[in-house]
Amino acid sequence: FIIPFVTLNPRGGFVPKTNIMAGYEALNRQKLYTLNSFRTSFGYSWKESPQKEHQLNPISINYVRPWRVTKEYMDSIYRNPSLRRSIDTQFIVGSTYNYNYNQLIGAQPTNGIYFNGNVDLSGNILGLATGADIKNQDSVKIFGTTFSQYVKLEGDFRFYRKVGEKSIWANRINAGFGYPYGNSRSLPFIKQFFIGGNNSIRAYRSRLLGPGTTAPPLSSEINKGKFYPEQSGDIKLEMNSEIRQKLFSIVYGALFVDAGNIWLYNEDINRPGGKFTSNFIKEIAVGTGAGLRFDVSILVLRLDLAFPVRKPYLPEGDRWVFQQINFADKQWRKDNLVFNLAIGYPF
Repeated sequence: FIIPFVTLNPRGGFVPKTNIMAGYEALNRQKLYTLNSFRTSFGYSWKESPQKEHQLNPISINYVRPWRVTKEYMDSIYRNPSLRRSIDTQFIVGSTYNYNYNQLIGAQPTNGIYFNGNVDLSGNILGLATGADIKNQDSVKIFGTTFSQYVKLEGDFRFYRKVGEKSIWANRINAGFGYPYGNSRSLPFIKQFFIGGNNSIRAYRSRLLGPGTTAPPLSSEINKGKFYPEQSGDIKLEMNSEIRQKLFSIVYGALFVDAGNIWLYNEDINRPGGKFTSNFIKEIAVGTGAGLRFDVSILVLRLDLAFPVRKPYLPEGDRWVFQQINFADKQWRKDNLVFNLAIGYPF
């Protein structure tokens, strides 16, 4: 541990560490854009026990800048201004803290709980020092870039229970809340929440659900190869429940139900219906399905087939769609069935 004026002695055989990190990433989305990301942090990690671990980064800096944006993507921004969020220059200066509690051992957990909590702060001291207030047109730039100012909280709670000789009941609740203020109207894009996909709500495509009552594209439209923007939000609620049953040898079966959505903290005229309100429960999406897992110890190959049973973008009173389910209808299958191929368990 390297802390000025303080000496810490390791307890219980767990040696605390000082972590110094510097990194560079390039994200290239062909035919769209390329982003450069520079990161650095200084912090500490320590364990209270085998189950409890802390990570604190008093200094965490992330700078993201677009390097190449294609004409095709700029034309898309003209038609859909919300796409600009993906390529905004982002300057994040703050601190992070993570707490992890884990009772589970092994790749296929049986009985126990798991919790992972994150606190992410950015621009708070800078905001106080500069008096930044974007709502009054008093935004502040550092090195020519508007810095982000927000508080972000996220918790991931999981509960596992053995319910039979070869059956496990796995559950997860994942919730996140981002509060942009001062120099920001929303969380920076790389810090926002996303939902949908093979580790989330499997009845909806990755990052295309929400926010709120915003309608995602149909599966049949996505399969045509047309580009659709990723949907992000400042607030997230997700719940998952899954029964896992060993069938034979390395093959496991699963039945699951996923529910949740994302929302915006502030209104966005380009995404009507996306703001978080007291009626958020009425805007929960629900999907269900079944899958197979091939567990060969060193990895798990997972196949899931899912479909939505509640669509939050439909008019109230019509959002449960059980009566529309028709596996014999070719068009229904094209529009609703989502196949997921993944490595590892979803949670």
